[in-house]
Amino acid sequence: MKIAIGSDHAGFSYKAKLIDHLTGKGHEVKDFGTFSPDSVDYPLYIKPVAAAVSRGEYERGIVLGGSGNGEAMAANRVKGIRCALCWNSESAVMARKHNDANMISLGERMIPEEDVLEIVDLWLETPFEGGRHIRRIKQIDDDTAGLHPAPEKQEEEILDQDDFNVLISFSYILYSEGSREVEFELKPGLKNPTLIYVPSEENWNSKMPEWLHNRRDQVVGRIAARCKHMIYEFSVF
Repeated sequence: MKIAIGSDHAGFSYKAKLIDHLTGKGHEVKDFGTFSPDSVDYPLYIKPVAAAVSRGEYERGIVLGGSGNGEAMAANRVKGIRCALCWNSESAVMARKHNDANMISLGERMIPEEDVLEIVDLWLETPFEGGRHIRRIKQIDDDTAGLHPAPEKQEEEILDQDDFNVLISFSYILYSEGSREVEFELKPGLKNPTLIYVPSEENWNSKMPEWLHNRRDQVVGRIAARCKHMIYEFSVF
């Protein structure tokens, strides 16, 4: 894999260790600096890494600093970059599975030296799950997503037009109206019989978002209509 890497002075030591580790595993690594432990301004070394990944010259990018916060912020200013601040193995795995992170930011002062190599290896090896996360990744990359919510009147018109969708996956059903959505858990997946967990009428409003309040039977009926090919039972809690 072609990997771009950069750091400021506070991440310089870990950067050197990562370069040796990654090249030893057969990766092609480009060091964008800094090249000494002398104090520098991190954006000058982080943004070139992000730009190279954004242009497609490198498949992944790794940036390092003292906490990793500023480095992640600088990298994410570059369009097309999804740089995740990671501090342990779990955060690195989830950054790939759910966020398709093409860059990772690490804080040398926050992560034990014995953990940093494993964190990077897991991040490189973990695939993106896809599925419902694809839509959310597109919204991250869309500069206008969420900035211009539809007026309340338009939302009412969508409901009047019966505009909704039901996405059935192996482990959940995703019910959506326009840009709004809610998930219902399935047990045991798409096998028969399938249980769709829906809150009781008494608990519905406390568990559901406000836009679904007092609409339990309507929503359940819509889901049931789309699930006719399944043997199912609605279970309340």
